[in-house]
Amino acid sequence: MRLSVRHTETLTYATPSMGTIQVLRLTPRDHTGHYVCDWTVDVDADCKIESHKDAFGNIVTSFSLNGPLDELTISAVGEIETEETHGIVRGAPDKVPHGVFLRPSHSESDAALVRTAINALADVTGPELAQMHALMAVLHAARPNGDDDEDTDNSHEQAHEQAQAQAQMGGSHSQQQQTAGDAEDVALKSSASSRLRDMLAEKKIREAGDLADIFCNTARRLGLPARLVSGYRWHGKDASQDQRDIWAEAHIGDLGWVAFDPSQGNCPSEDSVRVAIGLDQHGIASARVGHYGGMSDFERETSIAVRRVGG
Repeated sequence: MRLSVRHTETLTYATPSMGTIQVLRLTPRDHTGHYVCDWTVDVDADCKIESHKDAFGNIVTSFSLNGPLDELTISAVGEIETEETHGIVRGAPDKVPHGVFLRPSHSESDAALVRTAINALADVTGPELAQMHALMAVLHAARPNGDDDEDTDNSHEQAHEQAQAQAQMGGSHSQQQQTAGDAEDVALKSSASSRLRDMLAEKKIREAGDLADIFCNTARRLGLPARLVSGYRWHGKDASQDQRDIWAEAHIGDLGWVAFDPSQGNCPSEDSVRVAIGLDQHGIASARVGHYGGMSDFERETSIAVRRVGG
């Protein structure tokens, strides 16, 4: 599958800014089944754009501008060739030991939410892969209005197929391939799953990043390295509905890193463009903005279009 991405951020200042410094994580990298054909990050102003890699191997673009600035537009445009990987991430330029992703993050999720998510898995007896699929299913169902989502059944069916493919790729026996679906059923019927739904509704937690954050912190408490991922997903919908996505990856035995998206209820694969990884949402933010020379209130207008090329 070939995906085209166009992401623009326009900042309009209430009063002219005297200057800005911006650090961007908007550039994907190659890994197995995910090949960058063309990618450009640009700014509609005359400035020097620099690029380097951070501690996690993400490509970081930075620039500074002197004002006065009334408006500024940043764009990331490119194409990615992807292949079906069933959510398994291999060949990525990982630069840090897996144990780093067992550490608590700066944006540690609400401890009560993490405990409740763990309790929902209390009766799950399957392997780590099944546990993570169950955790994804519980968070997907627990998000506000999750029961009313007409795509939920399709997401669960797709996730079950992905789990079977993952188990085969990990060398599991056919008997074990069915455990992910069984684990999801057990977890979804637990009283803790119902409590988690009430807690997310009370706290109004529905955003993809927040759900992925809970997933990561729960996985870490269970002893599995987990990290947040920023990127884009093609949903087969009108491009005007596209948005930047955040999902999670957990390191599972011989499989290695496996992607899980609690907001969508399935594993990102050939429909996704993987951009940056980190411990928390701060570390994968598409833009971190600093201003100088006085107050600089601004409005941000974001436009993202993800399209399939030739299909």
